[in-house]
Amino acid sequence: MELKDAILNRRTVRRFSQQSVTEETILDILDAGTWAPSHGNNQPWEFFLIGPQTRKKLAEMYLNYMEDGPLKNPDLPEERKQSMRNFAQNFGDAPVLLAVTYAPPKTNLEQYDFPLATAAAIQNIFLAAWEKQIAGVWLSFGMNRKVEELLKIPENGKIAGLLAMGFPEVKAIPPVQPRISAKDKLHRLP
Repeated sequence: MELKDAILNRRTVRRFSQQSVTEETILDILDAGTWAPSHGNNQPWEFFLIGPQTRKKLAEMYLNYMEDGPLKNPDLPEERKQSMRNFAQNFGDAPVLLAVTYAPPKTNLEQYDFPLATAAAIQNIFLAAWEKQIAGVWLSFGMNRKVEELLKIPENGKIAGLLAMGFPEVKAIPPVQPRISAKDKLHRLP
């Protein structure tokens, strides 16, 4: 698969097949993440592979978070709410649940760079996964301090994303969403 094909065709998926992902494949995908750019090659990211006990607690926390927040939206259709609840119960049955974190920043530059570099690592992870027909969803639920405590993230360290990943159910791959052209986003300065 060519890189541009992976970029244009990668989709966020929230329902996964029961097919497992090997440890070797997980490590290969994570290795791609480590090649993301970072200031001074500081590589601030860490990866936490979440096991069954932690996953169960995390799913409970996530469902409570959803019920106390987004699912209270009266404008959200009931069908969408049920879909969100189903996902929250076990992260769409994703065989891989991963937290990607970054180290506690010590300088203003690190405060700026660490989350950006780690986000670039996550993008690399998703592109490498897609090349192997593995899909996922990037959840921002990790911003919750209780999640950081559950995962034993060092104080002032942060979770850049919780990634639920696996081989997608065929019918779960969503259609292409329109994008605003780069031409319409480009600003030229004198």
